[in-house]
Amino acid sequence: MVASPATTEVARNSSHVPAAVGKALIATLCWGVSFIAMRMALECAEPFGVVWMRNAVGAALLFAMLRAKGEALLPLREDRARCFGLGLLMGVHMLLQSTSMKLTTAMRAGWIVAFIPVVVAAGARVFLKQRMRGFGWVGIGVATLGVLVLTSTRPEQFADASAGDLLMLASTFTWAAYSLLSIGPSRRSGGLRVSAASLAVSVLPSAAAAAWFGTWHVEPTARSIGALAFLAICASALSMWMFADALAVLGPERTAAFQYLQPFVTLVASFVVLGEPFTVALFVGGPLVLAGVWLVQRAKRAAVTSPPVE
Repeated sequence: MVASPATTEVARNSSHVPAAVGKALIATLCWGVSFIAMRMALECAEPFGVVWMRNAVGAALLFAMLRAKGEALLPLREDRARCFGLGLLMGVHMLLQSTSMKLTTAMRAGWIVAFIPVVVAAGARVFLKQRMRGFGWVGIGVATLGVLVLTSTRPEQFADASAGDLLMLASTFTWAAYSLLSIGPSRRSGGLRVSAASLAVSVLPSAAAAAWFGTWHVEPTARSIGALAFLAICASALSMWMFADALAVLGPERTAAFQYLQPFVTLVASFVVLGEPFTVALFVGGPLVLAGVWLVQRAKRAAVTSPPVE
């Protein structure tokens, strides 16, 4: 008996799931530490400078990897316009996060980005017409309440923390949009090519802005250079590639669910490296966000496994 093409495709995708999970974990760990690295880089660099430097190096590394593998450097022709738009979106996303890290703590940022799966699920429901049951909307409400609790207090050392929190919250929407829009190109052209092209395009507006506003506000130190190197190599090049590959196999919602782990990585790293204090809002709002995300993910799984209504 010969397997059908659809069955063969399902089997092929299933065999790739363990590797995709590993890639999603690598991206999550790197991004969890990236908020601490951004705080360190911003000690000497401006937000526009951080974005263009990390993405320029990241794009160069990915293009070098493509060349070493003997692959085409550019995405397929049908994906190039989408990748250009993804690059601009990525530039805005990273600028929002970099600017936010000048104004708020890494711990608060780590919990707020845990809201991303909720935004992805809502976007998939609205734009991809994917089903979500009633308690999924309850989850969205619970997660939103958690974000409100997180942003309801202001650390003494961060007078503009509320503005930073809002910028970080806005970045959850830009990342959700990037995740949903990059699925098709990543499956057709490969995550490595899509990530390289997107990072390269994201350099253009941030470099132009940095030429006007400046890249550094003080002389760079070894600490800030090291932080930028981590952002470029791990948080931009490696993580973007790993995330795109995982996204193509697992889909946007399963990949976004790894955000469960990111705030815990950020929590530990920010306490150890930056000495940021724990607050009541973190212990109340953070678990509320994760509880809401769990409800949303549970609702999506139930919608997928339940039989269709005739």
